[in-house]
Amino acid sequence: MNNLLKKSLGTAVISTLLLTACSSSDDDTTTTASFDFASADIASYTRIDRMGMPAIATALISSKDAYNNANPTNDSAGEFVPEILGSLQTLHGALDGQLTQLGLTPCTVVGDGTGTCAQFAVPLILPDTLKIDTAASSGFPNGRMLSDPVIDVTLAVALLELTGDPAPHAPDALVGVLNPPANDKAFGDAFPFLATPHQ
Repeated sequence: MNNLLKKSLGTAVISTLLLTACSSSDDDTTTTASFDFASADIASYTRIDRMGMPAIATALISSKDAYNNANPTNDSAGEFVPEILGSLQTLHGALDGQLTQLGLTPCTVVGDGTGTCAQFAVPLILPDTLKIDTAASSGFPNGRMLSDPVIDVTLAVALLELTGDPAPHAPDALVGVLNPPANDKAFGDAFPFLATPHQ
């Protein structure tokens, strides 16, 4: 039996099993599951929130309505860069002294975007989308797995010096410093992969 025939038979068997699993035999008639997907034009929907990159819209954007009505093309055009840099300057004004006392090196924020914070962070956070490169390794910021310390990495990118050769810090510098290093219960191996609830 050649490989093509084997694959065809395998596909037929799997299709039969799937259809059988979706059937009902209560009245000895076979029915398949049906789905009712929304088919309205995209213009009829209202965007409620826009946050591909965690915490960016929450912590660095004050013009929430304008931001939520905008699109990633507006991000790429630099529309929100001045606002993001202004918010970063405020955060650094409040936190740089404490970061330094902890032995950490803050990145620099300059209003025109030439500071090291913007050099590292802006390409990552703008456009504000969750980026997935299937040819690269999985894990934040390439997608987002349940076990990824997303907020710790995001804060490191926004606050710490990650440029230079060698850079004083890596993007995982705050992992385990601000939050627990891992979930307190193991994630599952099958969908939906979440840990079992505490009793």
